[in-house]
Amino acid sequence: MTEAVPERILIYNLIAELCSFLVRNVGKDYLILYKSISEKECERTDKYIQKYTDLSLSEKGMYFPVFEPDFDHEYVKKLYSFKDKLYSEHDRNSIIRFIQALDEAVSVLLYDEREILEENPISSEINTNREETGISLFPKMRCVWSRKNRHSFSYERIDSYLKYLLVVEDIPNIEAEHIFIKKGSLPKFDKTKKLNVAASPLSAKSNFDVKYHNTDNYQTFDIKYIDSRMKRDNDLVWNKIREAGENGSEVMVFPEMLGNPTMETFIHEKLSSLDSEERKLIPSLIVLPSCSLAGLNYSPVLDRNGNVLTRQCKQNPFFLKTKQGNHREYLKKNNKITIFHYPGIGRFAVMICKDFLTNEYMERIMRGFMLTMIIAPAYSTGSYDFKLSLDLCAHDDCNVIWINTCAALIPGKESNFENIGYIRKRIGRNQSEEESTYRMKACRKLLMGGCDHNCIYYDSFGIV
Repeated sequence: MTEAVPERILIYNLIAELCSFLVRNVGKDYLILYKSISEKECERTDKYIQKYTDLSLSEKGMYFPVFEPDFDHEYVKKLYSFKDKLYSEHDRNSIIRFIQALDEAVSVLLYDEREILEENPISSEINTNREETGISLFPKMRCVWSRKNRHSFSYERIDSYLKYLLVVEDIPNIEAEHIFIKKGSLPKFDKTKKLNVAASPLSAKSNFDVKYHNTDNYQTFDIKYIDSRMKRDNDLVWNKIREAGENGSEVMVFPEMLGNPTMETFIHEKLSSLDSEERKLIPSLIVLPSCSLAGLNYSPVLDRNGNVLTRQCKQNPFFLKTKQGNHREYLKKNNKITIFHYPGIGRFAVMICKDFLTNEYMERIMRGFMLTMIIAPAYSTGSYDFKLSLDLCAHDDCNVIWINTCAALIPGKESNFENIGYIRKRIGRNQSEEESTYRMKACRKLLMGGCDHNCIYYDSFGIV
């Protein structure tokens, strides 16, 4: 016997159907035209919706929210019948207005959905018809530094017209998993609307040897970590985590490559052994140095309790120039991206080095999921200009934390390491452009050939 689908899920499925119809049969160009809809036409569509459904418009022009006890099978049936009527009439304005009405109607239901999503280690869309529609719906997390009308003119997004729902169209060759971080996990940010972040380049010396391979007429490279360095590196990372937490940081970020196969377990055990009071002095989110192992270059993301939230894998390989030609970083095929959601921050992801630099890839992720923050660990010689990608993100109100490592410095290329990291953030219109970028200046000891592993950089960003 088939289990009955709850009415609220049927409503989400209806919204996804309408969005899919709009994309496939109307065309998103029409969203630009709808921006100039007349008051008279808007009144017509509202009267039409209220005539054929049980949705009700308030005096303020917003549709009243519905609660689960308020609707039953007949309530939902009328909504679906109205959808069919609009399809047959190809009433484009009423279709968009109907989506807006449903968005406002489910606003209260979405608070419950968010709590359900927060209880799951990995979450999926709240509609169940993604396979048929190519549409995923999520509660939209607001961001304190993002403009309310972001994308409304630049990009043809359905959810530019919605207040409560994030509408994600399937992105070819990208598999997304979603993590809704429990509200209250970043208490300082919740209170101040300022996110305190820390980043450390860790070391001026790599902890691995590069191994070159030539198979099937192609040259690749991978790395082997130096066993004798592992304990010292693990202790160094742990000390940086504690230092960042004691200085009030809620996000701690490390660079690419300087992890090792034992580090994740080591940090997990350290965090798990702390009592509740000690954990308050640990950053809420920790992006460990990435570890390159068996064709996977991944950054573990842990919470302050030691839980591994995700292992974000790099997808775009680096090419290393040698006298024998280019060697490609050996990476197994992986197209998974983890999207984190948190109220006030919005949505963020980790993109390792070349993933962030590959603009076509980065833009698809950033704009497809309306990211408001990107964390970009790097191991870069400085030949690529990361600042161009930072500025591109700034155009989309997406803040970036980018941290490189001094270990990537090539002798003679010291000028590439004036800055070892950047934090690019949206600022208010009355602030200077200089305030939009925090530059992590490389220490003088690096340029003199030394490193005492003391460097850690602090900054904050938030409400604009």
